[in-house]
Amino acid sequence: MKVFALVGMLALALASGSALAASTSSSDGALAVKNGDGRVIFNGRGGVIGRIDLGQVTIKDPNPNDGTGPIVTGADQTVPLGERTTRYTGKNIRFRIIGGTFTVTVNRNGITMSVIGKGLVTMDGTNDTDGTYALNADPVQPFPVFKLTLPLAASGSANP
Repeated sequence: MKVFALVGMLALALASGSALAASTSSSDGALAVKNGDGRVIFNGRGGVIGRIDLGQVTIKDPNPNDGTGPIVTGADQTVPLGERTTRYTGKNIRFRIIGGTFTVTVNRNGITMSVIGKGLVTMDGTNDTDGTYALNADPVQPFPVFKLTLPLAASGSANP
């Protein structure tokens, strides 16, 4: 399963640097989304790596000094929405932000992404999606066709 290999690569990337090691802990959770259509929002602390076939990615990074900052390729259009928020629109957009606190909102078609960290995840799919997701240590599920907000934290963690 390529999505879970992507989660493993993200875990390795987060654990490989001493500056980033502080951004992960034993209470971090994991999210893997494969081919979702709709919207995924992660608001928290950790790392995200992903891509979309078509749509937009909006990244709010309130503190650019607490991680890598957003790295985005393939966007046809980049629009600043504020001092620390940018929207990227196009086809085959690839994005990542590792370390620190941030919000990533991904909209439209073919969402494939991996998240490791603590915070809240909101997924809201379309009726015709054939995507899947796996949250924390739970089994793979169909991508939800209704708004679903869940904590991203390791199983048994008290608070995200």
